[in-house]
Amino acid sequence: METFDELYYTDTYAREFDARVTSCEPAEGGFAIALDRTAFYPTGGGQPGDRGTLVPADAPAPAPAAEGAQEGEAAPAEAPGTVHVREAVPGAEPGTVFHLADAPLAVGTAVHGALDWTWRRDNMEAHTGEHIVSGIVHALYGYENVGFHMGEKCIEVDFDGILTPEQALDVERRANAAIRDDVPVRALLPTPAQLDAMDFRSKKEHDGQIRVVTIDGVDSCACCGTHVATTGQVGLVKILRVGTKKKKTRIELLCGRRALELCEDLTGRLRDVSNFLSVADEDVPDAVRRLSGEKDELKHLLKAANRKAIDHEVASTAHQDGPLVSYRDAADMDELRYLCERVTEGGVAPVVAALAPMEGSDGRINFAIASTTVDLRPICKELNRRLDGRGGGKPTMVQGSWATTREEAEAALRELSV
Repeated sequence: METFDELYYTDTYAREFDARVTSCEPAEGGFAIALDRTAFYPTGGGQPGDRGTLVPADAPAPAPAAEGAQEGEAAPAEAPGTVHVREAVPGAEPGTVFHLADAPLAVGTAVHGALDWTWRRDNMEAHTGEHIVSGIVHALYGYENVGFHMGEKCIEVDFDGILTPEQALDVERRANAAIRDDVPVRALLPTPAQLDAMDFRSKKEHDGQIRVVTIDGVDSCACCGTHVATTGQVGLVKILRVGTKKKKTRIELLCGRRALELCEDLTGRLRDVSNFLSVADEDVPDAVRRLSGEKDELKHLLKAANRKAIDHEVASTAHQDGPLVSYRDAADMDELRYLCERVTEGGVAPVVAALAPMEGSDGRINFAIASTTVDLRPICKELNRRLDGRGGGKPTMVQGSWATTREEAEAALRELSV
């Protein structure tokens, strides 16, 4: 039965500790080391396990920095024999933690453990922020948190109901108000009688001692993770995306340092765009909309000019009995079809094929073929076979693309029997 008396529970802010190795066995990618005490939180409850280092107590001191080296030039030197823990994971017995490491340590070795504190602190902020958000959603809408995953890029939280983007924004604002209130975050170990009198969230049934994390006025939830001491230490909650599917909502969010770094990054990108457009930050949306309108107008003018050029080209083309093949360096499918229509309408050729390189592809060629005298579908099928193509259409007009060169496409088209 979990007793919650491990160091990562009793002293959540412990960054370093001393312990002794109780077992060490080979494991995938290295070794699984167990200690008689640890501050490394093991993966569980949606929270990633801690990582860091274990250093034998009798290890020599790290070598001093090279003379003349500038501060910040290199990472701090490590003591010889330092073992790197990539992840702490739970063992089969409650309270047992295996430290997945890159090197072995002998049983009985006294070690000094040190957490990757940035990683741990990020996870404490994230887990507490998730409690705040989930508690507010539950209080406002009655939805349960039915899925939770903390990754390096974002936190994913699934709710068993629909949240609109507007509702999610309201939840975010309320969450940040709770952070500003800086209320205590407490981890309680209630007796069965106390537990019966408590109102708390829980995603599953629990056996034995239950740990309930409470946030004054915000949330009360059964949880085995690590958290900051007050909501103010979360710093910031930022919801990134809201997605709904099958009457459920997934929210992606960031908390604390990671949320701040995202805001700094987005502010920097906004500044780059505003400088490029020579407008104030707040005027960027209007400037982008204006540029989009101008682009659409230019595209319309360009299409009209291209069609005029096609009209002139077709009008100046002499009548021919065989297939007419026209290759254009830049044309979309609409323009290829328009050229085919103008040729067939004018009776310039019995079959016309218009080609152009496919934009954004690696060597594919778009095609449109039209005829008033033959069924093009079997011809298209044969050309697709020969030129590694895909596409089709009606008896009088087919279109698609080929993975071939201009020369091979034009040669194949001129071999058509029509």
